[in-house]
Amino acid sequence: MQWNGGDLYEVSGKPTDPHVVNLAMRTCSCSGWEITGMPYRHAVAALWFMATNGGRVGALESWVHPVHTMDRWKLVYSFKINPINGMTLWKKSEAPTTIIAPKHHTMAARPKKATKRSVVENDDVPATGKLTRKNTFGACSRCGSTDYNVRTCTGLLKKKGKRQLNGILLH
Repeated sequence: MQWNGGDLYEVSGKPTDPHVVNLAMRTCSCSGWEITGMPYRHAVAALWFMATNGGRVGALESWVHPVHTMDRWKLVYSFKINPINGMTLWKKSEAPTTIIAPKHHTMAARPKKATKRSVVENDDVPATGKLTRKNTFGACSRCGSTDYNVRTCTGLLKKKGKRQLNGILLH
C-alpha cells in the first residue's frame, strides 16, 4: 500500500499488478468499485490504510453507492401498483396496421434422412418378425471365441475343416 498524496492510493497484491484507488472520485483502476457501487477489495485496503494512519474514514457503509441504501429501497417501494383488468376486458387496438408473423423459411443445412425414433419405438419388437442383433454377442472370426473380436485376438488361426494345435496343422 502506498499513499500518493491527496486521495490517491496505490494498492498492489502482487508486485506486477498495482491498482490506483481514488477515494475522492470513488474509483479504482480494476473498475470493481464503479461496476458494483460497493468498495472493492483495493478500495477497502486503501480505506483501511487511511484509517490506520489517522485519517477520518467513517463507517464503511458511507462509501457504498446510495442505490444500495435502505432509504433508496424504501423510496423505490413507496409507490403503490394499481391492479389492471384481465386480457378479456382490454380495449381493442385501433392501430391501422396489423402485425403478422414472419414467413417461415428452412435453414440451409443437410436434411435429415429419417425421423428420429422415440425410446418406445426402439424397445418394441420389430414388425417384420426378424430378430435383431440387440444384446447378442459376436464371435472372433479368427479363433471362434465369443469373449472378444478379431481386432483383439491373440489366439490361433482357425481354418475350415482343419484344426491347428501349437502351430501344427492337424487333419
